Amino acid sequence: MVLAIAVMVAVFVWWLVILLEALRVPRERWEVAGQSQLIYVLLMVFLGIVGSIAYVAVARPRLRAASVPAAGV
Repeated sequence: MVLAIAVMVAVFVWWLVILLEALRVPRERWEVAGQSQLIYVLLMVFLGIVGSIAYVAVARPRLRAASVPAAGV
């Protein structure tokens, strides 16, 4: 029972960290990566862990690979 609660707390904390990470990524980086921040945040809010896994598997690698052009260039 204690292990189950610990796992549930760990999953919730992981979900929250991933959600906050997605919200902190600048909009420009989402645009350069060709991804929709709104869609992924809504997926995470409404689908929970499934939406977070989708973000980690699909959007996060593309966001990390996307480079935002310097301002004024």
